[in-house]
Amino acid sequence: MWFNNLIAYRFKQDTQFDQEKFEQALAQDKFRQCAAQDLSTFGWSNALGKFGNALSHFSADKILVCAKREEKVLPPTVINDLLAAKIDEIESTEHRPVKKKEKDELKENLIHSLLPQAFTKPSFTFAFIDMAKGWLVVNTISFNKAEELLALLRKSLGSLPVVPAFVNHDIGLFLTKWLSTNQAPAQFSIGYDAELVEPEEKGAKVVLKQLDLTADEIQTHLHNGKAVTKLSLDWQERISFTLQEDGSIKRLAYAELLKEENADIPKEDMAQKLDADFILVTSELILLLEQLTASLGEPESV
Repeated sequence: MWFNNLIAYRFKQDTQFDQEKFEQALAQDKFRQCAAQDLSTFGWSNALGKFGNALSHFSADKILVCAKREEKVLPPTVINDLLAAKIDEIESTEHRPVKKKEKDELKENLIHSLLPQAFTKPSFTFAFIDMAKGWLVVNTISFNKAEELLALLRKSLGSLPVVPAFVNHDIGLFLTKWLSTNQAPAQFSIGYDAELVEPEEKGAKVVLKQLDLTADEIQTHLHNGKAVTKLSLDWQERISFTLQEDGSIKRLAYAELLKEENADIPKEDMAQKLDADFILVTSELILLLEQLTASLGEPESV
């Protein structure tokens, strides 16, 4: 339940989902294991894992979903070694070179022959919807993975009117301003990590870790034209994170006070604890996102 990376989207209109209909929609694309010739499969898994039996978890105007991917593990080195051996065999026995088209066909046949024996690797991507505030948040560092989950959700529901939350904000401009003035917006404070880049195509990059970002040498970098592309921030001493110029939020760390808030719920009732943690975390994250959005001002209309 503790999201550690965020890619956030906003609904373009007020949206409410009926729990029964939502669950039925997700059931159309429920996860299935890889068959013999599948390279991968992707679908909805139980939102609360082994502690639940529904593909979606509704609680306090919020919905938790979990997309599961299963991929066959075929190491390229193994495929290339077997392919090279097959090519050598053909060239030595038939006394002719193997051309590219034939090599591609051999490789494809080789992969198909190996697929039934391949190990599988599962991965999970969680997301939540806040119907009251109109947010959809995916727990990932990759926009590609976020869009993959959104595409599956759009397929299940029929439509999904969302846009990236910060698409019309120049986040890098704000990051540079905050660091150059040593002044974060209200409710936020500047942390100890940043990344500065020269604006040229192959400009120099300066990565700062656990440093006093008010130091003169860092200000010199900024005065010389470098722009801030990543900046660590702290929100109300409750959540620290790194905000990137593309609008993604990474490396979330929660204060001990926050993590211990539901510590009194017995581990024997894990479903209840997961639900309580879900409401706690998502409520905090929505408040953080709302305050961060307010600090950026009104974006251009989408």
